[in-house]
Amino acid sequence: MVVSGCGRSHPLRSSSPRRSQEHRRCRARSAAARPIQRSPTVTSPLNDIRILELGHALAGPFASVMLADFGADVIKIERPGVGDSLRAMGPQRGGKGIWWTVTGRNKRSVCIDLKSPEGLALVRDLVATSDVVVENFRPGVLDRLGLGYEALSAIKPDIIMLRVSGFGQTGPYSHRGGFGKIAEAFSGATHLTGAADAPPVHPGYSLGDATTGLMGAFGIMLALRHRDQTGQGQQIDLALYEPLLRMIEWQVPLHDVAGTSPMRNGPRFPFDGAFITDICRTKDGQAIVVSAATTESLTALRRLLVTAGTLGDEAAGETDVVAALRTWVASQTRESALETLHEARVVADGINTAADIGQNEHIAARDNLVTVLDGDHQVRMPGVVPRMTGSPGQINWAGADLGEHTDEVLGKVLDLSEDRIQELRGAGVVG
Repeated sequence: MVVSGCGRSHPLRSSSPRRSQEHRRCRARSAAARPIQRSPTVTSPLNDIRILELGHALAGPFASVMLADFGADVIKIERPGVGDSLRAMGPQRGGKGIWWTVTGRNKRSVCIDLKSPEGLALVRDLVATSDVVVENFRPGVLDRLGLGYEALSAIKPDIIMLRVSGFGQTGPYSHRGGFGKIAEAFSGATHLTGAADAPPVHPGYSLGDATTGLMGAFGIMLALRHRDQTGQGQQIDLALYEPLLRMIEWQVPLHDVAGTSPMRNGPRFPFDGAFITDICRTKDGQAIVVSAATTESLTALRRLLVTAGTLGDEAAGETDVVAALRTWVASQTRESALETLHEARVVADGINTAADIGQNEHIAARDNLVTVLDGDHQVRMPGVVPRMTGSPGQINWAGADLGEHTDEVLGKVLDLSEDRIQELRGAGVVG
């Protein structure tokens, strides 16, 4: 699937702050800077929601992009001449970060200097037109700029504000800085990852940031529902470590009730009696993952290994089953092992690389990857998740150039004249 990367056109919230105080008042806007052909059958569930993003890097912006994929108008405020630090992270193409093209997709980039009084005034005016503000600065930073929750709710009483920080807005550690890897360690996730006889390791991707973004998007949707019911806004206080702490829901109960301290166990689960899972090497130098998580699948796995002669007794314990599984898989090629396991109704699959994902027939059939036009280039990226039958999301453009939508937003949303915009640009207030 190829998606045009040349802009969007959809109905947005009422523009001028002087006309935006009425709850959920909308008007049609003229086409965006890079108009595209949207499917007339697509109903975007969030196309009357505006999100003002003051976030940077990943956790806050990840929450925003999840909602932008379903029609939310995300106006991303960036520092003139610098932009979001994510733009410079990782490999570049033509001076543009490849990672940025994904996390920045479907957002309008506006450059405003938050250190300028006039810039802060512009942001406050944008708050008056917005439903949600997303930020992930260290606690106190926005408050000192006059952009804390109390100040913003005075401008727009029903504003919803997602505040992501390393350790939350309260508590003895709230003043500490925090990034995703710190959150992973603090939550217990890092302790549970790696070999039992080796130091813990981090996962090779942004687990802490991404899970926080997902939980933040969930919180925003709850807050919007609450606002629909009561007309009231609220603040969402989310620490980076909290989503992972919630997801690893068994570690503290096991410690407190069973008196055990869960320990990393390589590819296997940290404690026995849950299910059997393992990563096994094949004789052709590949690897597969096997997961027997139900009584039926455990029985099927034991029966297969007894038949293969690597397990003596179907009633054998978990350690013996895993050893027998590794021995049997080591005698098979990747293809033959998976074929036999699937025939035995044991859940197993290969371990995909990026190249494998890009060539996989199932991923292609479900449009899990889409090709998005980005200027003169194309970039494949993950499609919209989740898949909705009645109100599917869509990708309208890849991450915008820095400040690409500044004039559009200031002109059409804040009703500023071209002369005024140029005056602000000359003063370094906008970019």
